[in-house]
Amino acid sequence: MRPTLSRFRGRLLAGAVLPALLMVVLVGMVFLSHYQSDMEKSFLERGKAIARQLGAAAEYALFSDSRETLAMLAEGARQGDAAIVAVSVLDRHGRTLVHSGAPLPLHHALPLLPTLQVANGGEFVTIQMPIQQAILPIASEETDWHGAAQTLQPEVTGYLVVEISRAELADRMREMLRITLAIMLCGLLLAGWLSLRIASGVLASLDAASQELHRQKEAAEALARTDALTGLANRRAFDEAARLEVQRALRYGTQLALVLADLDHFKSINDGFGHHSGDEVLRHCARVLSATVRHVDVVGRWGGEEFVILMPDTGLVEAVQAAERFRQAIAGTPVPLGERSCQCTASFGVAALQRGTADLEALLNRADAALYRAKERGRDRVEAG
Repeated sequence: MRPTLSRFRGRLLAGAVLPALLMVVLVGMVFLSHYQSDMEKSFLERGKAIARQLGAAAEYALFSDSRETLAMLAEGARQGDAAIVAVSVLDRHGRTLVHSGAPLPLHHALPLLPTLQVANGGEFVTIQMPIQQAILPIASEETDWHGAAQTLQPEVTGYLVVEISRAELADRMREMLRITLAIMLCGLLLAGWLSLRIASGVLASLDAASQELHRQKEAAEALARTDALTGLANRRAFDEAARLEVQRALRYGTQLALVLADLDHFKSINDGFGHHSGDEVLRHCARVLSATVRHVDVVGRWGGEEFVILMPDTGLVEAVQAAERFRQAIAGTPVPLGERSCQCTASFGVAALQRGTADLEALLNRADAALYRAKERGRDRVEAG
């Protein structure tokens, strides 16, 4: 039962702790993934905003072909933001007019389109912004058939290329990863502690229930092997112990004796004093026998008013002497019954284990025959068989 309970305890702890740990890990991973995605989007939006701002600022300088102004704009943008690695201004054909910072290995691969282009290059992000000449709609006498003023499409006059380092983003992500891992670790410890507290409470209840069940089982087993009236071993328990002692005596060649005792005129006691007094006489004799035998001897109630004593390592002569002590102890101790007392005696039959008929049944039969002779010869005596 204990190994089974230990396995159950381990499974209960695992069942309580693992789901909590998995939940903390899952929540942490989802949060980290969502945060990294938001940071990536924010980084790209920031880069696009920089490109749009620089593109709008470079529109007039590009239109007027003021390369000095474009160079100042590019250098100022790069110096003003540490994340900007390089800034280039291209003409409408893709030729470099102004460049500030590290070479741009990526912008040549971007198509020259009238829309904003983004290229992820691992450690860097390249954003290409078309610079378009702003054209205001002019109302003329010639209108389309809807009657609206003609709207001219803006003309691309060049391109602004900005390369932004992802180092700051990577640092922020690593910092957030450390923070998330620290939070997850605290969450794991808290979840594990709470789970263990819950599981410990359940296990304490299980242990208490198991101990109570074990105690009740032992009590039930003791009750099944104990005579309810006298507290001595019942016939079943005595029979099991006696058979083991017989086997031990035969194996090691030791002596073994058995004594049967029967209370004299017990029916007269029941008739004269009542059955309740008869029960008290049986309990009294059981106490006297238990107090007189050795600690290695086994005393049991054989049935009715009969008692049996098994005496290991004892020969026939010693057993007869012991039975005589038992007889004298019972005869010399009146039984108090309220305001009265009862004097009772017992007859004893003694037998020792013999190698020719070395079994419990033969030993009991010879002790019973000796007890019968003691009854025939006047009771309150000891006979050997």
